[in-house]
Amino acid sequence: MTPSLPHPPLQPTVPTVPSAQLAPPAATPLARLPLQIGTTATWSAARAAVALFPGLAFLGGAVYCVINAVQKDVPPIAAVMLTAMVALPGVMLTVYAVTHLIAAVKTRASDLLLYPDGILVDGGYLHGHRIGWRELQPPFAQIEDTSARRLTLWRIFLFFVTLLLTKGRRIYSPVEPVRIWRLHVWQAGQKRLVAETERPIERDSMAAAAASMQAVVQGQRYVEQAPVIAQQILVCHACGGPAVPDDAPAVTCAYCRTAIPMPPQLRQQAAGVKAMAQSRETTAKMIAKLRDQPRATRSNGWLLVFTLLMFAAWPVGWGIIAYRVLGDGFQLLDALFLALPLAAVLGGFFLARGRLADRGALQMLTLGFGALAPRRDGEPSRCRRCQGPLPHAGTGGVAPCAYCGAENIIGLDLRPGLDPARTDQHTFDAALKTRAKEKLLWAVLTGVAVIALLGWAAGTAFYIVGQDDDAPAKPAKVVPTPPVAPAPRAPAAPPATPAPRSPAKPPAHR
Repeated sequence: MTPSLPHPPLQPTVPTVPSAQLAPPAATPLARLPLQIGTTATWSAARAAVALFPGLAFLGGAVYCVINAVQKDVPPIAAVMLTAMVALPGVMLTVYAVTHLIAAVKTRASDLLLYPDGILVDGGYLHGHRIGWRELQPPFAQIEDTSARRLTLWRIFLFFVTLLLTKGRRIYSPVEPVRIWRLHVWQAGQKRLVAETERPIERDSMAAAAASMQAVVQGQRYVEQAPVIAQQILVCHACGGPAVPDDAPAVTCAYCRTAIPMPPQLRQQAAGVKAMAQSRETTAKMIAKLRDQPRATRSNGWLLVFTLLMFAAWPVGWGIIAYRVLGDGFQLLDALFLALPLAAVLGGFFLARGRLADRGALQMLTLGFGALAPRRDGEPSRCRRCQGPLPHAGTGGVAPCAYCGAENIIGLDLRPGLDPARTDQHTFDAALKTRAKEKLLWAVLTGVAVIALLGWAAGTAFYIVGQDDDAPAKPAKVVPTPPVAPAPRAPAAPPATPAPRSPAKPPAHR
């Protein structure tokens, strides 16, 4: 049975209650609606990490051009043109990065928790903000579909390509219109921004939240549309209340306690549904895990960690290169390693995006399998496909319909309207297969991310070791020795007098 929600009167005479005076919310909300999954924030953080430090490098190059032109007495026109060509991409990339960094903060993951006395925003732009139901005024909640002209990377690249190749004859603009959806609420006469996104999947969540708030405030939780699948609903012959089928000869009316005989065919259907529910305990556990996953603030904490990793890769990598260049001069290999931090950015993005797979699955369950609210307080929830009464399963529990066999989640969706996303799927199988495929995809990409991070670390280490091996050997330092005084020389001996030669003897005569 879905817990009853207040239906506050909407007359102007009703005093508004400031948010600060609201009682603390109950431990368990009546419904949890994912507003922003976090995909927009993850993309924005990665884009900012890609562009910020290259933009700052271009700006530093422009400053160097100015200093060099002053020192070498470069002609003013040439100096201005060169400085402008270097500074312009730096300005565009820096503005692009700062814009997306701000967008990442504004579009971080958020949930809307619905309590009996109001709503609580968990995460996102208005984290921790509470609004009482009596504070909301018409139109209560609304989705704004608009666009804004923003810098994009590929348009910046196209701008400079056409600027250089066409010599200014045909230049593409570096900005283009980007479609944006914003969720606003009207609190005490003021329009307040609750969430913003560029992704259609998050737009659907925001639209569901707006419809839920409007339904609760206006008391229009009952679906007046015809069921998608028409079924013969068993009713009590005494009071006309709908009966929840069961595998029994008769069931008791929940309103007047009258015994209602169970037709054999409907009893057989109820038995089949009960057997199917018992055989799908694993599915029920998976649904409970997705429903009870950590709140949006934990996803934002992980996004902050991976964003710091993506940003830190640039100063670490470039700092090592700068140290080597100052010692040994700039080499061709240095230019290749300047782009190595992009591997760390790619790895951080995949790791951050992979952690959002379960939040996407929660959004899919919210929009596709939420049971319809009861006709009146105290009645059972109704099937989203045939609008038949559902067995009691507790808020967030899985309740299979005994009439059409469709699986429903009680109390997860408070919208009064029907749409194809809510009525097309019969069971959870297709949704869980989609989740499994997404989990597999991001598990593979997480492996790629780990490889990219290891490649960044290995490349940096190779760069350091390689530069040490290629550096010329420095000559050994020669320590000068003090001069030694020569020893005194001994006086030279007088030359020896040659001995007198004896006269040669004459030869003998015969």
